[in-house]
Parts: sequence; structure tokens; C-alpha cells
Amino acid sequence: MLQLTTLNKPRVFLFSILAILSLYVLVVQEVLYLWSAGAAELARYKSMSWILVPHGISGMIALVTGPFQFSTTLRRTNLALHKKLGKIYIIAILSAMPFAILLNIYHPIPGASGTFAFENITQATVWAITAAMAWLAASKRQITIHKMWAARSYGVTLVFVLSRIYNPLQLFMKHPDINDFGHFLWFLLVFALVAPDMLVFSKELFTSRKTHSK
Repeated sequence: MLQLTTLNKPRVFLFSILAILSLYVLVVQEVLYLWSAGAAELARYKSMSWILVPHGISGMIALVTGPFQFSTTLRRTNLALHKKLGKIYIIAILSAMPFAILLNIYHPIPGASGTFAFENITQATVWAITAAMAWLAASKRQITIHKMWAARSYGVTLVFVLSRIYNPLQLFMKHPDINDFGHFLWFLLVFALVAPDMLVFSKELFTSRKTHSK
């Protein structure tokens, strides 16, 4: 059994918050939304279920298994499990990515422009590339590079959650539509590629050289 004192408490706190936000999005923004959807909306979802269901299952697997890749305790005590979960995580992303592209090509959101679909396709492509780079770095035993790409990959995974919590464009626009929301998605994608590096290497970046050398 892992003792709490052996865990990285700030990291546990961060992923606990992310878990709560993920549950909120799953229950409120997905399940309850479908429960109250009208007949036309349900018919639309049914027509694309052959794409949406495998994409959703694969994405959920990536969302759940991702945090375990950042557990130093797990890597130290059970490296084999860490590697297995890592493979599951990356395979889930590579499986979800083509379905995300198909969704935007064959079932675009009503009222969304081509540029909005382009953002989603770009996001899915970056998602797969970052996961593939993490896998490649791990296979080459380039652990530092692996950490960088794994963190970026999970940052893109979290765009699904962060984009559904609150639309900040309401603070600047009276009636933002789905195409305006695309600008926020671009911001989240950039943020997802920058913030993880700062978190993973916070000790190296934000501690003095003298303190770090100890």
C-alpha cells in the first residue's frame, strides 16, 4: 500500500481537482444534456453514434489513465504497470483521433463554419502527435523528453474538460456563437502545450540553483 507521505501532494491535489471537473462535465454537460435533449437532437446523435461512441470510449480511457503517467511513486514501485498504462493511454488517443476527424467531416456542429471544424481537426492531430512523440521518446529511453511530450499530450486531452466548464467569451460578447467559441478552443490548445511543461519542470524552473543542487 502506498502511504500518503510518499505521494506528491500538490500533484495529487491538482489531479483531484481535475477529476472533480471531469465528473462535472461527464454528468452535467454530457449525461444530463442528452437526457433533456429533444427528438431532433437525439436523432442527430443516433445517426453519428458509430463514430461518436468509439471516440468517446477511447477518449474516456485516455482521460482516466493519463494521470497515472505522472505518478513518480507508481514508476518507482511498479514500472511494469506504469508502462502498461502508458501503452493503453497512447493507444486510446491514437484510436480516438481518426473518429474525431470523421465527426468534424461528416457530422459538423450545426451552424459551425469550416474554420471551427479545422480547429477541431487540428486539435485531434496535435493530440495524436504529442502521444506518438511520448511513445517514441519512451522507446528510445529518453525519459526527460518522454515526460515533456506525455505532459503536453495530457494537456490536450484535458481540452475536452476545460472547454466545457465555462465559456469566458460571455464576459466580452453579448451573444457569442459556436464560431466565436472556436477562438477559445485555439487558446486552450496553445495553453495545453505550454502549461504542462511549466508544471512538470516547476522544480527546475522556479527553484534557485543553490537550493536545487542540495
